[in-house]
Amino acid sequence: MNLKENGFTKGKILSTSIELFSKNGFDSTSVDEIAREAGVNKALIYYYFKSKEDLLDQIVHSLLSQATSLAMDFVHQGIVELIKENRLDIKPDKLKFKDRQALNQFVKNSDLYYRRLLDFVLEYKSIFRILMLESLKHGKHHKSIFRVLDLTKDDETNPIFKIIAEADHDFSYSEEMVLFRFFFTTVPLVTFAAYYDDYKEISGLSDSRLRELFLWAFQTTFTSFISGNEIWLKQKKTADYQTI
Repeated sequence: MNLKENGFTKGKILSTSIELFSKNGFDSTSVDEIAREAGVNKALIYYYFKSKEDLLDQIVHSLLSQATSLAMDFVHQGIVELIKENRLDIKPDKLKFKDRQALNQFVKNSDLYYRRLLDFVLEYKSIFRILMLESLKHGKHHKSIFRVLDLTKDDETNPIFKIIAEADHDFSYSEEMVLFRFFFTTVPLVTFAAYYDDYKEISGLSDSRLRELFLWAFQTTFTSFISGNEIWLKQKKTADYQTI
């Protein structure tokens, strides 16, 4: 399900739900209110969705599917192709590039991928605001945001792991990599999207300047993992650190 490709009525129900969930919270929004604001019969909502919980589940599933597609595009172009060209060798603890040119290409592709992710979360910032609000409560959906961790599973149910592991059998997700992806990639993106409008108003910064500063912060963090022609995937011993 793509949020842009639903039938008119179902799409209206989804967009209204997103607006109300974002404004009032998931628990405080009733199906009756959704039906009233969407201008549809309550029974029609239950025709498309089993419950209010199912409605939010479908929204989250749609977002995760689109995020997976973005990640798969990057994996194909930014990782698998380099492996096939013998320009990237995945070690248990690091990505080892043939030369600086290969590393620079990977960094460039990573930057483009992150920019696409940023566009994605800002396009659906109302939904990510809902997920952030839910994550701070202990309701039925407080763990929805953690579903992104499905993309870091070391098994064939994760299409991203499967395609990389097929190209290089040494690949696996280290504890450090999983933590970094969640707390230094996913959480900042969700937080930025959730507070974007308020921060823009308070700071007086333009859209372009906000994006520029956010991307700079990510790039600064990401490049800290680079040492020579390698990107470390696990915590290095103190003696192993080199000047970049």
